[in-house]
Amino acid sequence: EVQGKVIAGGLMLVWVCDLIIASEDATFSDPVVAFGVNGVEYFAHPWEVGVRKAKEMLFTGEAVDAEEAKSLGMVNHVVPNEELTKFTTDMAEHIAQRPSMGLKLAKQSVNQMQDSQGLWTALQAAMSLQQLGHSNNNQVHGMGVDPRGMEIIRAQAKKK
Repeated sequence: EVQGKVIAGGLMLVWVCDLIIASEDATFSDPVVAFGVNGVEYFAHPWEVGVRKAKEMLFTGEAVDAEEAKSLGMVNHVVPNEELTKFTTDMAEHIAQRPSMGLKLAKQSVNQMQDSQGLWTALQAAMSLQQLGHSNNNQVHGMGVDPRGMEIIRAQAKKK
């Protein structure tokens, strides 16, 4: 169940979920490139939204709204905010009626497919690159992030 703004580290919390039900007001963004580093530690962007959209989200820092997230396959359903909890609970209760062994096998099958596509290797590489980015920022700026990042993000916010 997701509502409001899901930004950077928030993506890590959402993307590990098996199903995502979003309210109409939900937005998803990763503006960390403005701080001189790559995406969040759990770097599943290409698997969640596709390679080109992942690059666009990272390069621009712009948010994706709930409907676009659904069209990209990142979100299962988009519902009005006042129906979010009921819809999510109803789906959970429906799934809970399924045989637990079947659910475990289905989940494992999908997870193994993602691993065979390289998700786990990509997550490891992204974490290493993020550490490299923070190390570079420490050497160049004396801090883990590029200080110009907040200026960039504030400027983007003013445009809206």
